[in-house]
Amino acid sequence: MKNRAWLTFACAAAMAACAVRAQVVTEAEKLDPNASAELQAFKARVKAANPGMEVVSVEADVVKRAVLAPQPQPQNPKIAIFVKNQTRVPGMDDAVDGVRDRISAELAGAGLIVLDKAEIADGFNRFKITTAEERAGLVNGIFTGGSTVRVAQMLGCEYVMLVSIIGASHTARMAGDKAVTVYTLRMTTKVNEAANGSSVYGSNWTNKLPVPGQYTDGGDAMNYYEDLFDQWSTATGEEIAGKVATWRRAAPVDTALVEFSVSSTVDELIQGLESGVRAPNELLDEMRRLVGGVTVELDGATVGSSPGTFKATPGLHQLRVSRQWMRPWQQTVNIQQGATFRVALELSDAGLQRYRSLEGFRAAVAIGYAEAVMRKGVKINFDTAAWRDVGNKGSEINLQQNAIQ
Repeated sequence: MKNRAWLTFACAAAMAACAVRAQVVTEAEKLDPNASAELQAFKARVKAANPGMEVVSVEADVVKRAVLAPQPQPQNPKIAIFVKNQTRVPGMDDAVDGVRDRISAELAGAGLIVLDKAEIADGFNRFKITTAEERAGLVNGIFTGGSTVRVAQMLGCEYVMLVSIIGASHTARMAGDKAVTVYTLRMTTKVNEAANGSSVYGSNWTNKLPVPGQYTDGGDAMNYYEDLFDQWSTATGEEIAGKVATWRRAAPVDTALVEFSVSSTVDELIQGLESGVRAPNELLDEMRRLVGGVTVELDGATVGSSPGTFKATPGLHQLRVSRQWMRPWQQTVNIQQGATFRVALELSDAGLQRYRSLEGFRAAVAIGYAEAVMRKGVKINFDTAAWRDVGNKGSEINLQQNAIQ
């Protein structure tokens, strides 16, 4: 039989993220030489290798070690809060920020990371740029259920909370022989998860606050609505704290990069000139970027020149394509593996003054390409019939010949 000699537990390297240490579990035991086939075989080998010697005893210690580390704890989920006043009560619009601050404090106590207003504004400034539809309707779209997923991705949060002040009123009544004013506040709260935009929490909250009439004569009604906001935030925060652990969580964001490509009409123009050039591919690529001069930016950072293939995390990004004398093109795009973006660039006002027309610009690019290639010692021969009789007094472009050699 095996005799277990000892069992020890030792603490190893400390983990920086928390006060819990990894554990090394070590187990040692001695093998019974009469019961262990492995020791019996070892004894036989030793005896055979040493004739004339007697093996008096054999023994062995078996040591097993296992390293244990605490499981990584999930990060507290992030939530973005939007508050909308649907009443016409004077002063209620000014209370919106206070409502948001109240529920933010409650949710922070419930283990949620609440995005502050600056982070939300930065997310919208970063992505909500191009179309009038986005400028006019994106935030409203959250409350109608159409944009939750997009907004959550823009802001990098797991949940979006939508709070609406849907009713605020007060009524004078008599309680026996005393006048009482009853203030009523109605709120709706909904929390959507980021993956599919589905609701994980919803509530309709109504509460009344009776105030003796002598305190309400000539008083500001907002003072009493503020008390009701306090009650709403406390009740909602406590309810969410008890339920947040059961909320559906979006799958972890895939941080693997995907490839996407960007090209422009300027690149296509240059590629059309390449048929008359015999040169290595490396030189042709260099000319496309040098003469094309099209810059590609992703989320405000330059990532290279067009045409090109780039890498980014999948999802929504702000893509900007620009070139001197052209109007910058900028859009919110959904980047996925293999996505291709072909951008049509147009002359800017300064470009029109310089080249007069797109054909004038095409002619200038053709000449610039010819000069750049010839400086590399490469002979060229391409048809310029498409730009014949194009004039530009500013840069003295006037192509009359059928070919440039």
